[in-house]
Amino acid sequence: METPKISNSAFRRLSGQQGLLVGLGLGLVLAIGGMTMFSRFGGRSTAPTQTAPAANAKNSALPVQVQQVGTSTTEESSDFVGALEAQQKVTLQPQIQGRIENILVSSGQRVQKGTPIASLSLDQTQANVASSIAQSSAAQAGLKTAQAQLQQAQAQRTKVAANLQLQQTQFNRTQQLVSEGAQAKQELDVARNNVQAAIADLQAADKEVTAANAGIRQAQANIRAAQAGTAAAQVNVNQKRVVSPITGVVGEFPVKIGDYVSTGQTITTIIQNDALDLNLSVPSNRLKQLRIGLPVQLVDPTTQKVIGTGTVNYISPTVSSNQQSILSKARFANSQGRLRDGQYVQGRIIWNRQPGILIPTVAISRIGGQSFVFVTENTTVNGKPQQIVHQRLVRLGDLQGPNYQVLDGLKVGETIVTSGILKLREGTPIQPQS
Repeated sequence: METPKISNSAFRRLSGQQGLLVGLGLGLVLAIGGMTMFSRFGGRSTAPTQTAPAANAKNSALPVQVQQVGTSTTEESSDFVGALEAQQKVTLQPQIQGRIENILVSSGQRVQKGTPIASLSLDQTQANVASSIAQSSAAQAGLKTAQAQLQQAQAQRTKVAANLQLQQTQFNRTQQLVSEGAQAKQELDVARNNVQAAIADLQAADKEVTAANAGIRQAQANIRAAQAGTAAAQVNVNQKRVVSPITGVVGEFPVKIGDYVSTGQTITTIIQNDALDLNLSVPSNRLKQLRIGLPVQLVDPTTQKVIGTGTVNYISPTVSSNQQSILSKARFANSQGRLRDGQYVQGRIIWNRQPGILIPTVAISRIGGQSFVFVTENTTVNGKPQQIVHQRLVRLGDLQGPNYQVLDGLKVGETIVTSGILKLREGTPIQPQS
């Protein structure tokens, strides 16, 4: 909410008109014969007030609190309202239907990624896992048998190959002796038959080795199939467990132990409140001032207290045609967990900061739609020092917490009254209190 601004020229005309009203009132009172007082201070007019009696001023001085006007940091800001949104929010749903067997955490509990949240009854699923594991064990045993058969076939082939080599040597020797006439030709025929028989045995042994290798490959394939079945069955078991995919805080449980849930049904939510975002619809006429990193304050709508600080971290590249606004987001750290997802808050964008004057709202009085403060002045009454007050017109800017920004009417170093202003009049003697 922006406070209407009054130009310096308008402010001077307003002050002059106020002085004219006071002068007319003075003439009217003098014509009647009454007594009044016209006071001017600092080149500005006072509001029409009654003059406090100067007699016995020391005894009638009002005790009030005062504050010296100093230089403060003033802000130009705009307020927006909205609800905070968690940076990450996950709805947990089962991947397989079943009956809830156990709920392993409590609502509001903080959990880490991978923490089991709930489990469903295993029923036939666990039996399928056990069967798959048994099949895998049988396949492993079959592989060992095939490996033993291969070793036996390879040993037999080695024996047969050695016999073939022996028979071939015997044949060559017999053939030499027959050619020399040392042995009968019939012996050569016998040696030839022995070589051919050894070759046949080697071919049979090779087939046995090949068959044993095939048996090993089949056993390995059986193992892979059994392992795949076990993995699939284990996936079903894992699907019976609902785990948290992120680190966060557990929400409410709309289900209870014993309920039958189906795929897609909500079990609970996990909310990560470490960082929260606030959507801001910024008017397009602020586009030149809007930038990433601009400070934003979170204000409690009820108490108007600042409950968090953050920065603008996103600015939409487009302007809303309906509202002529730019969607922006401000992110707020929430390491202490004071903020909540969905919490209704007021966001205040600080456009700029500069030196200026701030005075408490309790020091301001309103008369005829104008704002006044009481400024103290040191004077002498009956030869004794005395402080009195003058009522001064001021022009105010934005409200910043419990203070108003003063655009005109006060100077640094002046002292104003901050309590009991309803009892004060122009020229009232005061007694400042600590």
